[in-house]
Order: sequence, then C-alpha cells, then structure tokens
Amino acid sequence: MQRPIPFSNSFVTIIKRQAYVLALAFTAFLVGIQITLAQPPPPDDPNNVGGGSGDSGGAGVPIDGGLGILMAAGAGLGLKKAWDARKSAELPDTPDEKG
Repeated sequence: MQRPIPFSNSFVTIIKRQAYVLALAFTAFLVGIQITLAQPPPPDDPNNVGGGSGDSGGAGVPIDGGLGILMAAGAGLGLKKAWDARKSAELPDTPDEKG
C-alpha cells in the first residue's frame, strides 16, 4: 500500500483558484468566438455599404449634406473674421484707458 502524498491546504487552494481562472478564461473565449461568428459577412462590393449582394444597390454614404453644412459654416466664419478685421482697421487708434 502506498502512502498518500501530503498536500498543504494552501497548495490545494492555489490549484482550485487556478482551475477557476482557467475555466473562466475558457468560457470567456467561447463567448467571444460566438460573438465573432454572429457578425454578418462582409459585403461583396466594398462600395456597397448596405451589405448583401451587389444587385440591391446598397445604401451609399450621404456626405453631401454634411459637407455642404461644413462649407457654409467655414464661409460664414471667414466672412465674419474678414468683417471684424476690416472694422478694426477703420477705427482710429484710441489710447488705453489705464491712465
């Protein structure tokens, strides 16, 4: 008859903790795989942002409206800065009121 190898209580606790962490990591890995595989496939045509086949036409990216708004805002800001610069150039130099 063989003698059982004595294990300290802390060694068993460490092994249990490592097994728990390993099981948790494996579960997280499996969940991650399932989430990754649940994504839709990439579109056939990179320009077809709607996904699916190229026959559907896709959705297209609507940059026209936003681009127009940005251009109008830039033009307005430029006009305001030019107006302020012209206005400050027309005013005579006034002495500081610090006295």
